[in-house]
Amino acid sequence: MSSSIDEAYDLASDAPDPEAAAVSSSEGGRIEKCMQRLESDKAEAVKRAYVEGLSYQELADFYNIPINTIRTWLRRSLLKLRECLGQ
Repeated sequence: MSSSIDEAYDLASDAPDPEAAAVSSSEGGRIEKCMQRLESDKAEAVKRAYVEGLSYQELADFYNIPINTIRTWLRRSLLKLRECLGQ
């Protein structure tokens, strides 16, 4: 019986406290607002690269553009996101 209590405690301790959950939600909202400021294809490329984990080559193939163009898109998009989040 004590092992089930220990397991329940372990599960509960992994859950974020309400303050951490609120901060995380707030940050997610800020990121989403900043993503909306990007051109749609650039925002999609950022999500595919940094959320889905696609490589530069996979993105270049997907968009049918040179790999250096993808690198430029991502670099400029990240700079715009950083600037937006810093406001």
